[in-house]
This record gives sequence, structure tokens and C-alpha cells, in this order.
Amino acid sequence: MKILVVNDRGGFFGGVEQNVADCAAGLSANGHEVFLAFGSENGTRHAAGYRGLFGAARQCYELGGGEEATTFKNIVSETQPDCVYLHKVPAIKPFLEACRDAGIRAVRMIHDHDLCCPTGYKYFRHSGKLCHHKAGWRCWADLGFLEKTQDGPLPVRYTSIQAKIREMNANFELDALVVASTYMKEELLTNGCSEDRVHLLAPVVKLSLGCDPLPVPSKPQILYVGQLLRGKGVDLLLDALSKVSVPFDANIIGAGNAEVGLKSQAESLGLSDRVRFLGWAPNDELDAHYNAARVVVVPSRWPEPFGMVGLEAMMHGRPVVAFNVGGIPDWLDHEVTGLLAPEQDSVAFAAALDRMLTEHDKVISMGKAAFDRVSNVFGFGPYMEKLESTLAG
Repeated sequence: MKILVVNDRGGFFGGVEQNVADCAAGLSANGHEVFLAFGSENGTRHAAGYRGLFGAARQCYELGGGEEATTFKNIVSETQPDCVYLHKVPAIKPFLEACRDAGIRAVRMIHDHDLCCPTGYKYFRHSGKLCHHKAGWRCWADLGFLEKTQDGPLPVRYTSIQAKIREMNANFELDALVVASTYMKEELLTNGCSEDRVHLLAPVVKLSLGCDPLPVPSKPQILYVGQLLRGKGVDLLLDALSKVSVPFDANIIGAGNAEVGLKSQAESLGLSDRVRFLGWAPNDELDAHYNAARVVVVPSRWPEPFGMVGLEAMMHGRPVVAFNVGGIPDWLDHEVTGLLAPEQDSVAFAAALDRMLTEHDKVISMGKAAFDRVSNVFGFGPYMEKLESTLAG
């Protein structure tokens, strides 16, 4: 099978690009020809190596490619794919029309909430609470017609909610939509997508350790890995840490526009001597941090489409404490592989951390169960089989 992958970035950037790279490698290893249509390399890492995963990689005009870009229809004509596998694209119409004209199956992986939520947050700006409604009048009430801008005279600009809803509905005409969690599937169905078009395919991590994980340490070390953005809820984590009743140290790995405010919050809460902001770390340095941790935290405010950090923690045999939002319950089995706390409940989150720092036998049991769950449920082989079946139709 020939597969044309479409994504706005042509190098490693975030979870989307890592998923694209892993899938391309897996599909190629299984004998498929895989090509890439991309827009920009700006801000990406190891772009040349990334593009080398594909039989051919072409810059695409509709994705914002530069002077060497060509139209998507030309790329389709050159590669003659059996299926187009779309990821992050600015608008679906030109890709859908080209696939229809060529009689090609079109499948898209939905990585976040941008399709169904005008703000992309899927929580209310005024309260921070999750939104469980379909796109509509509530978006207007929550000022969903305003979006942040970096290049205008004002910090925000107007965006059309109706145009975004039309874009969402256009995506529902694709042959298949792939989502990572039950939450994401329900989000699409709530907004009117037919159930037969939605395919649930949980992401995986490659078990690169080659052996059983290291034992859970007795040192009370808490670890956060992720971006420092409001939606990631590090402010909620700091609030919870201020309520933990036993000694601990916490490492926060990541960068983002909330970093300055979070450091100030930690200082005001009297946490400066126990919480360390270590900045961004490359993947090859994360193993040591996971191995040193007793527990990993996922304090997200927004409903994580899945929450890959959780799988990475479990791959290292570490239990997780997280808020019960989005796709997290698909992999965090409460009281088995970790502990769930109600949405934004910092008191309950602190109580869960108290347990993790004091109930050593329970933590060891959870760590083992976490590793077993990753190994048995989130294997790369079964994932590739399901993906191949979905792409082939």
C-alpha cells in the first residue's frame, strides 16, 4: 500500500510529529511505501532525519510551504497513493477535494480539540471548568470568537465561530477519523460525526528499556514532564504541593509561557526549596528523571486527548497521580496503576500524593501494574495492525 502522510511540520516538534515518525517507520518496516507532504521546518528539530523516514518528502503549498512548495494535487499525482493520512492541516477542503477527484481514501488523525472547540481549550475561560457541550451558542458566551495574536496592534483578534463549525463539519465527510481516547470519540459524536467514521486507536510507546524497569525508589521524588502552559495545570500542581503533609522534592521539566508566573507562585507558596524548575530536556535525558521518581504527576486542566506522559511513566514502572479529565482514564486505572483526583481538586490531588509518598508497598504494586499494562495493552505491534486496517478501509 502507498500512503501519503500530510502534516504541517516537516521535522520533530511535539507529540504529533513523534506519532507521525513512529507510524512512518512502522509502516515502512511492514512493507508499505510512505511519503510525506509538509509545510514548514521552522521550529522543528532534526528535520533531515525526520524526512529521511519517508520514501519522498515534498513541501506543500496548502500547508504554507516556501518557494519550493508544490500543490497537494501535484504531490498526489507524483506519489499515486492508495490512502492519504492527514494530521495537522489548516483547512481540510483542498485535501478532501483532491482525494475525491483522485478516488483516494482519506483518513485523518485528530490529535486535539481544535476541530470541535473554537478556542481549542475545551474548558470555559471564565471558570476553567471542562466543557462537555457541542460547539454552538456557548462558544459565543465564552468569547470563543476571540483568539490570541502576536502580530497585531491588539493582543486578540476576531475569528468566526461559524467558519470553524463549517470546517469541523467538512472533516466529518472524510472516510475515517482516528482518535486516541474514548473522550475524543465522544467529543466527535456529540458534535454530529457518524459513529461508523470514528476509529479508536490509542497511541503507544516503544518499550526501549529492554528489561524490567528499575525498582520504585524510597526517596519522595515527584516528577512533572510537559509544557508550562495554563492548560497543563502546573499551577494546580503547585497548589496541591503546598497542601502535601509529608516531606517531598519535586522536579518540573518543561518550558512555556507560564514559566515566570509559576516560579513566582512556587515562591509565594513557600515551595522554592522543594520544587525545582529544570527547563526543557531532550527525550534521551528523560529516562534518568523517570527512574529517579517515586511518582509522576499529570495535573492537566484541559481534557488531555490522551496523555502520552502517562504511558512514558508507566513504561518506567512509575505510578501516576492525575486529574480525571479527557483521555487519562483510558490508561490510568484508579487504585491499580495510579490515583485519579476530581477535576481541579487540589486537596484531593494532595491527598493522593500523600498516599504515594507514604504507602511504599502500594506504590511498588502500582508501579508493577503500570508497567504490565503498558506492555500488554499498548504494544506497538497491535497498534500498527489496527492502523493498517483503518488506512486500508
